[in-house]
Amino acid sequence: MTIVSGVVSIAYSHFYVSEHAEPGFEQAANEPDFWTDEPVILTPGQLTIVSNVQSHDAWVTLILSDEEPAQQSEEWQLLGSWAYAPVYGGRMGLSGPTTGPARPAMDWLSGEQGGRLSLLLDPSTVYTVRVYARGRQDSRARHQKAMDREQWGAHEGFEDYVVVFTPAGRQAKPQPCTAG
Repeated sequence: MTIVSGVVSIAYSHFYVSEHAEPGFEQAANEPDFWTDEPVILTPGQLTIVSNVQSHDAWVTLILSDEEPAQQSEEWQLLGSWAYAPVYGGRMGLSGPTTGPARPAMDWLSGEQGGRLSLLLDPSTVYTVRVYARGRQDSRARHQKAMDREQWGAHEGFEDYVVVFTPAGRQAKPQPCTAG
């Protein structure tokens, strides 16, 4: 199992789990359809996760596991499960729509992460991706109460997310474009 965690700045009620477009690959059109009511919007090379809070910092963990996740406690809500096929080299990262890449999650995970904020997927594997959230049920109300009390420093702790990738099949490995 490989685990990568970071703190992402959510703006406009969303953030991205995106595959880095490696050199030589044609950029996939991955503009999400925000007119949906879905909590996760899947486009080629990207998951757009929609928050219940307009602007805040969220703890996000990416996990690559050989096994389907165990039953989660009641505080963790499964937002859904989708097939994800890498379109570039399989290097997944976290970013906010206005602030860019996530910040390292300091002093929480020991061991192999070492400041790395990318999860490397095998590009010749198709994955089942499951997105879990904690705190969404009342995050909007808790955020509003914090703003009403003028606690402007309360910008985190409203929602947390876990995104789990498990192998589900094979695909032809995506190849860079050849100049012609």
